[in-house]
Amino acid sequence: MPEVQTVTEQHLTDSPAYARRDSSLPRLRTYVGIVAGLGVASLWISPTWTAPSEIWLPAFVVLTMLSILLEFVIVPMPAGGSFSMATISHVATILLVPAPLAAASIALSVLVEQIVRSAPLLKATFNVAGMLLTASVASFAMGFYGTVWQVPSPTGSELTLLLPFALVAISYFGVNALLLSIVFAITDHRPIVSVLRDSARGTLLGELATTAIGAHFALIWVIEPLLVVVLAVPAIVIARSFDHIRRLNTETRGAVRSLAEIVDHRDATTFHHSERVAANAARLARVLELPEPEVELIEQAASVHDLGKIGVPDLVLLKPGPLTSVEMESMRRHTELGSEILTGIRLFRPGANIVRHHHERWDGGGYPDGLAGEAIPVGARVVAVVDAFDAMTSDRPYRHALSRTEALGRIADGAGSQWDPRIVGAFLAMMAEPGPLPAAASEKTAKAPQPARRRRPLPATAKTPQPARRRPSAIDPEGAEA
Repeated sequence: MPEVQTVTEQHLTDSPAYARRDSSLPRLRTYVGIVAGLGVASLWISPTWTAPSEIWLPAFVVLTMLSILLEFVIVPMPAGGSFSMATISHVATILLVPAPLAAASIALSVLVEQIVRSAPLLKATFNVAGMLLTASVASFAMGFYGTVWQVPSPTGSELTLLLPFALVAISYFGVNALLLSIVFAITDHRPIVSVLRDSARGTLLGELATTAIGAHFALIWVIEPLLVVVLAVPAIVIARSFDHIRRLNTETRGAVRSLAEIVDHRDATTFHHSERVAANAARLARVLELPEPEVELIEQAASVHDLGKIGVPDLVLLKPGPLTSVEMESMRRHTELGSEILTGIRLFRPGANIVRHHHERWDGGGYPDGLAGEAIPVGARVVAVVDAFDAMTSDRPYRHALSRTEALGRIADGAGSQWDPRIVGAFLAMMAEPGPLPAAASEKTAKAPQPARRRRPLPATAKTPQPARRRPSAIDPEGAEA
């Protein structure tokens, strides 16, 4: 079932692209009106297949009630997104009940769910009308095959169900995904193809599993309706398996990020540094219009970009004086160590290269591999700019925080030498945008937690204790080693 969370005013204002989404609301309303009109009109399309009512009527009643119940069973996916277990009953309804009653049954279940959840009118209208249109198109497509009720006939074969299964699955998910992707394309100003790809990446596996169960439901119902109860077992197993995988992934991410936070907490001047870098790197990546999967990868890698500093001794990490050449080498090793740690963790492995190369320079003078220009992963180039800005606007053992204006000036001066000029331009434009801006560290100073106490930031007026100063070392990018 399509779930449109983007059409509520609350969601719009929570979005970093609030101004653009707010301006797109009239177009969104027009689009929802068109979908509603097409959905209602689809009820008058002549059915492409029929069967005696005494055959399909019991299925209609049972599946309508089952759909209403399953609409409230939402399963989160490990890679993000979620799917409704009602897909099982939707697919079975389209296969067993002729149009327009199949569409009416599915739309009724969605309507009940939207009313119970007190969904906003725009969202509820789209979801109900979208499912009307989706089910009608799927029923029409299946009509090119005929009817699944022919299976018990002497000349029928269970293998003949493969074609209607494929027709229903392709049309159901194709229309459903297209309708929903247009919503996101309107509100996010993104290409429809990009939205479709992201949607499939998050929920395709779960939707395929529930479609298979729905198809088996139809097949078993045609042969012996009472046996459909056995399908509850695989349905429960699928739901619990996806939930278990999601929780395992969440706990793994949380554990690794906790290690990264330990690094930040070792130095009071870097408290919350990784959190800020992750949030602002994701925003910059979106300004650059990178694909959403890459944005998520950059955000995840940025949240643990300094993980390797867990292997840097306190005498080096917190030293208030100049670093020796040996100490510099130890500090520089944090990018390689962080990458090595993440390479061994499947969930973080794709972002390991971003962590490894976030101290490379555009002119090739960085570390650890001396990469230059486009050879540096784009995610690492994004993190490098945001990381440097946050470090500049934070107090460090060797200097006070720079002002926002001075830090932006140094970022601009480093374009084309230290940082990718295109990314610097996008960052400066982002920082000049009206409305909420990424918080500079110096504007939101917080004290690192004391042992055995809950983390609690100080008021904005509180100042972090300052160690003795040291001059920036050779590894300090514009006085901003992060």
